[in-house]
Amino acid sequence: MKKSVKILSGVLGFIMLVPGLAKFREPFKTFIYQHLEIIGFPFPEIMQHAVKFGEIGIGLTLLFLAFKSENLNEVLRRRVFILANLAVIVTMIVGIYTHLHPDVPAEILPLEYKPPVMGFSYIALALTNLNLNRKK
Repeated sequence: MKKSVKILSGVLGFIMLVPGLAKFREPFKTFIYQHLEIIGFPFPEIMQHAVKFGEIGIGLTLLFLAFKSENLNEVLRRRVFILANLAVIVTMIVGIYTHLHPDVPAEILPLEYKPPVMGFSYIALALTNLNLNRKK
């Protein structure tokens, strides 16, 4: 992996891992449940754990790729890299939907900010990461 891809993977990994860990503590623990309930996700009690562990898993995977990707063979590394970046994109699409949902108040959103700036930023970073890795 190129140095730029490793750096961007590390940054993406960190910014996915930290919020995932934060969701185990209050008030974020309650907020994530409220998001899921308001937007109509089925089984919000179970889905809140999927969200938390999903963000942590994505973050750890990207951090692993940033620091230890040479331990994987090329085909596996490429597949894991693509899957992790696509997971960021899918996760952030749900986050954007949550931010734009009219019934979700700003008070229970990250930074109490309604426009989905973070979601679009993370998607841009993931797309940039995929593009940089594609270029030889």
